[in-house]
Amino acid sequence: MKIAYLLPNLHVTGGARVGVEIGGRLVERGHEFSILIPKGRQKIPSPAGVKVIECGIAIHNPLLAVATGLIGMMIKVPKVDIIVASMPTHAILAQAIGRLRGIPTVNYALNDDVNFFNDRSLLRNRLLLRLYKSIARYALKSEYLLVNSHWTGVQCVKEGGIKPFSIVHSGYDKSVFLPRPKQTENKPIRIVTVGRRPRWKGMADLIIALNMVDIKTTPFILTIITQDSLNISAAKFPFEIFKPANDTELADLYNNGDIFVHPSWFEGFGLPPLEAQACGLPVISTNCGGVREFLKNKTNALIIPPREAKSLSVAITTLLNDSALRERLATEGQVSCLNFTWDKIADQFESTIEKLVNIYRK
Repeated sequence: MKIAYLLPNLHVTGGARVGVEIGGRLVERGHEFSILIPKGRQKIPSPAGVKVIECGIAIHNPLLAVATGLIGMMIKVPKVDIIVASMPTHAILAQAIGRLRGIPTVNYALNDDVNFFNDRSLLRNRLLLRLYKSIARYALKSEYLLVNSHWTGVQCVKEGGIKPFSIVHSGYDKSVFLPRPKQTENKPIRIVTVGRRPRWKGMADLIIALNMVDIKTTPFILTIITQDSLNISAAKFPFEIFKPANDTELADLYNNGDIFVHPSWFEGFGLPPLEAQACGLPVISTNCGGVREFLKNKTNALIIPPREAKSLSVAITTLLNDSALRERLATEGQVSCLNFTWDKIADQFESTIEKLVNIYRK
């Protein structure tokens, strides 16, 4: 089967990770897989056999890059059996191309697309935000809708979208994200998080929560994994910032930690806590939606309400002081995460796409 996947970029994000990981495995199974992105928007390597097609002209501004890339994609989409797109603008373009060519198209929604920019930390202009929301709601009426979690599916239907055809989760590479001996004996305890600039990622909430922890009684240091420029000036505790160049370095940072904290307000799925579990870390997460696909409160993680710094602080203090609980959550997490390896996710994606193509042809 020949598949084209339209993306806004190949940066270090969950959407890009889904494309390259699934694409590489489908190529190994004999499929042809092409990823189309705006020119100059690739920052992570693609697997052998996956064809990356850059479209439009190289522009530094991400919004303009997306716009010019869409025009180029109309011309450069190769002859395929199905087009998959992640992001509302690309899903609408896929629909248009699909109608012209008589092939099925899929909107693979990886988050609450309509409300993704609500905090205005990335898209600040109110007029552009309203325009984007209209586009996102229209995209949810795609011919076929795939989602990465039950939560994402519920959000899509709430915003007027069609009922999702299927759920295809995200996953992790079990050959990279696995427990390894720690490089140092951690004293103080290392708390690990993935920091992002958008407010809804909850970095400010985590800083407030950690400022409430009695660091004299329970010493700790915060390890922040990020590719963004973050403002950590409010922190009253020691921290370190790392910008890993690849998954191996990312896995090493997980493995050198003791606790992983995920403070997001909402997530379509939530790859970081899954990867951290695979590396043997106990996880504290907000109840941010998609993480409930693989996290269960007090079974393999501690789950607290989003945007509640006090609750987050209590959960962190609890885990800092209870080594037995840390060990139990870590052990359970390493077992449960095995249901979400990229090989299993590629199975989901492959069978779903084949069903869609067969239904369309009939």
